[in-house]
Amino acid sequence: MQLRAFFLETWAIIRVMNYCRLSNALKLIYSYLQSYLKQHVGLHGKPMAFSIEPTSSCNLKCPECPTGANLLKRPRGLMDIRHYRQLLQQLSPELFYLNLYVQGEPFMHPQFPEMVSLASQHNLYISTSTNGHFMSPEIANALVRGGLSRIIFSVDGTSQESYGLYRVGGNFNKVRQSIIDVVRAKARARSAYPIIVMQFLVFRHNERELPQIKKLARRLKVDKLEIKTAQLNDFGSMRPPLNARFSRYADSLGQQLKTKSNNRCWRQWHSATVTWDGRLAPCCYDKDAEYAFGNSHDNSLQEIWQGDKSILFKQQIFRDRSQITICRNCPEGKKLF
Repeated sequence: MQLRAFFLETWAIIRVMNYCRLSNALKLIYSYLQSYLKQHVGLHGKPMAFSIEPTSSCNLKCPECPTGANLLKRPRGLMDIRHYRQLLQQLSPELFYLNLYVQGEPFMHPQFPEMVSLASQHNLYISTSTNGHFMSPEIANALVRGGLSRIIFSVDGTSQESYGLYRVGGNFNKVRQSIIDVVRAKARARSAYPIIVMQFLVFRHNERELPQIKKLARRLKVDKLEIKTAQLNDFGSMRPPLNARFSRYADSLGQQLKTKSNNRCWRQWHSATVTWDGRLAPCCYDKDAEYAFGNSHDNSLQEIWQGDKSILFKQQIFRDRSQITICRNCPEGKKLF
């Protein structure tokens, strides 16, 4: 299962690559390495990966999520489809990876299938993540026809009881049926895409279910199962698993990351995030767009991304990453790439 998914993902990326995108990626790698070695920011090229937020609203109340816990400070809303078109125009032709998800449940946007189809016209690798409560056979068919490359279903339990402890307000059977809908849509279209990923966040209450989730993944015929460590926040109620292998924290309370993060972040050179209302944020860890570099309604993405706020933010990462609040719970800096 996992090997097949690896080849499908590799091919999906290869088939959207061209000279322009490869050249841009090399520019980004060069400018990042040069900036790291000199400890002075130089930013060449355009983002090769991008996250766009269809909506900041969600139907669930997940306790470790600022949206679910109703602690998101910025407004809730839907991205205007006209602005979305403008963003795609600005990002191409250098962009090759588009993630249609930041905060919120993307399928709550009534034009989400259209957003996928519009992105597909730019020959992009298109990914999204969902809690699976707004899927239907019709939407599944539209996603397959529209060219979605990958879809992640959050399934953090093997029964309603365990699933509902974190996905508060969620229906386990509905999520299972949503996965079946996409599997069947792919079969009808004789398509290998979208790659269906079942994602399992490991907490203390569900770590004993790892053998069962593997069986469920095989039974539902998903392409890949991702066992993922959970991000814990000071406002949440979840506890990290006892098995240290499945926790990103060194302590039993989930307050200290296992590895010390270094003053670097490749993500800041290759990608960025746009909220539903146009704010260009450094990454998905900036839940409230507190460190936003500007608004794409007012300036072009390129002007904002290479603007003073963006450069100063990246310079602060080299100087002392620990002073940036959104970086304190992120393991990104432990690796050079």
